[in-house]
Parts: sequence; C-alpha cells; structure tokens
Amino acid sequence: MSLGSWDPKIEARSTELLLESDLLRRLIAYSHEEQLAQLEQLLNANDKQRLAGLMKIDPLIWQTAAEPLLENDLLHLIRFFAVAENLPGWEAGATSPVIPLAKILRQRGVRLDKSLLKWLREVNDNRYLPYGPL
Repeated sequence: MSLGSWDPKIEARSTELLLESDLLRRLIAYSHEEQLAQLEQLLNANDKQRLAGLMKIDPLIWQTAAEPLLENDLLHLIRFFAVAENLPGWEAGATSPVIPLAKILRQRGVRLDKSLLKWLREVNDNRYLPYGPL
C-alpha cells in the first residue's frame, strides 16, 4: 500500500475542469473498452488525486453535465464510477455520481436491468447505489 500526498490546491483548481466533455468521454471509454479491472493501473497518480473530486460534485451539476449524453454512455459512466469508488480517496457514499446518473436514466424511462444491479453490488459495497438514500 502506498500513500500519496494530498494537495488541496490541485483539487480546487481541477473542480472547474472535471466535467469537460473530453474527460467524460475518457471515463466512458474505460468501461466501453472493458478496462475497469485495470483502472488503478491506468490512472496515474495525478489523475487519481485530481479526478477523485468527481465523487463530490453536486448532483445538480452532474445532471446538467450528463443530460446530453446517450443512455449507453450514462450506463458506462455508472459502471466507471462504481468501480472507481474502490480507489483510495474516491469513496463517495451518498454523494456518488452513480446516483444522479441513474436518476437521469429513470427520468428518461430507462430502468437499470437486474444484471447491472447485481453487478453493482458485486463491485461496490456502497449501500446507496444506484438510487441514493431512500
């Protein structure tokens, strides 16, 4: 186990850039290309620290940023964040981006299928996924 250093300046600066389209496409690609099992190795130390801030972004900001995405892209982001939450410092609980992403799908009339719900429970122990606190 290695310990990194935390720099609050990096996190504050990067919050403004976190939900850019290019970044979302990159995160979608990790799931689309079946690379989630190697996520810890694929993200460099700077990305691990900088992108951990994604887990704490306000759900309304998430909904605005993700609303234009296709359903399949939203599903890939849900998969990405379910796995990413296992990275040190990425724990999100009730603030997980999975929750607003799943909400967008529900608003579109898309239900998460049983196989995805089962998979979410297998890869993540966050009791709030995918629908948040009830």
